[in-house]
Amino acid sequence: MATYSLVIRRLMICSVTIVVSRAITSPLLTLFLSRKLGLNQQDVGLLMGIAVFIATLLSLYGGYIIDRLEKRRLMILAMLSSGVGFTLLTFAHDLYLTTLTLVITETASALFLIGSKAIISENLPIEQRAKVFSLRYTLTNVGYATGPMLGVVIAGVQPSAPFLIAASIAFCSIFLMLGIAPTAQALPGKPQSFINTLVTLRNDRTLILFTCGSLLSTIVHGRYTLYLSQFLLVTHSSQDALTTLSAILACNAISVILLQYQIGRFLKREQLRYWIAIGTSLFIAGLIGFSLAQNLVTWCVAMFIFTLGEMIIYPSEYLFVDTIAPEALRGSYLGAQNLAALGGALSPVICGYLLIHAVPATMFYALGGLTAVGGSLCFLAGRRVPSCRSELARDGRQR
Repeated sequence: MATYSLVIRRLMICSVTIVVSRAITSPLLTLFLSRKLGLNQQDVGLLMGIAVFIATLLSLYGGYIIDRLEKRRLMILAMLSSGVGFTLLTFAHDLYLTTLTLVITETASALFLIGSKAIISENLPIEQRAKVFSLRYTLTNVGYATGPMLGVVIAGVQPSAPFLIAASIAFCSIFLMLGIAPTAQALPGKPQSFINTLVTLRNDRTLILFTCGSLLSTIVHGRYTLYLSQFLLVTHSSQDALTTLSAILACNAISVILLQYQIGRFLKREQLRYWIAIGTSLFIAGLIGFSLAQNLVTWCVAMFIFTLGEMIIYPSEYLFVDTIAPEALRGSYLGAQNLAALGGALSPVICGYLLIHAVPATMFYALGGLTAVGGSLCFLAGRRVPSCRSELARDGRQR
């Protein structure tokens, strides 16, 4: 990482610290809210689902704002909002205030994600972006692997302490961004209004096709820990379910940390649709492996195959949007593609219904069908990438 500029290095560090601040609270949030508000688990799930849904929709406007304003300030605002949100959660006793607080923290997370991707594209040559994005994804997985354990240990001492520590980490991260120079603001073709930007996005059929495909795929890989835990609780005893889930999550984290950066080095823009097809095939193979798994070893093998697909799909989605997006609208395009995160909100609903009304293993075959359709849509959209890139280059020469 020392070979990259100060902006990229500090952005990578901030990505880890922000993820750690969220990961510390993630295993405790449901229990914390149920105790604070007196809600049952179903109501807490609905509350969090509403917050994620609103934040995802707001991220579309957030992408537009990133194109309009100075990115470093927006990143600082996102960190500040996260810190304020985590602090307010410890004082929230009202349902409406809690919902607003959750929306703030989720929106800040989406804004930070979109802004960090836009800054990477702005500060690196094309050939280095895939490697840096894979490095960023590796580092954030380190945070997700260590944060929950840290949060559980701290909560054993003081239940509200993880949220205050998460807020402190978010606030301290601001100083890293303050130490770098402001990013450029004025770009040719800067969007004039949000409505005009929406019209541009709506008219880009390649973006729409790819976002629809990504949404279907995100149902499978966006919140896979939720439907795996749902399945295990239905088919295993509580203790066996916990043991199996811990093992496969450890397998996922170790695989990403060891292999993500290496795989990212091989991704090429000219071959994106083929990489997406490979990633989709690995998802399907992993899901079939889950449906047939009989012991801890076969569960871990299936998770390793599934994780290989994850390591390909995540940087490929970023590269695809980075390829088709005009320079002045990169944030807006990333914000539009972020709508695919709605698939993660649909996942537990769909899987819960299937687990109740069908044989449990049916869930994995249904998910395999969804990711096959999603991957096909992304593959079809990928056929337009070379032509889109040449058109963008031609437009740039005309300017």
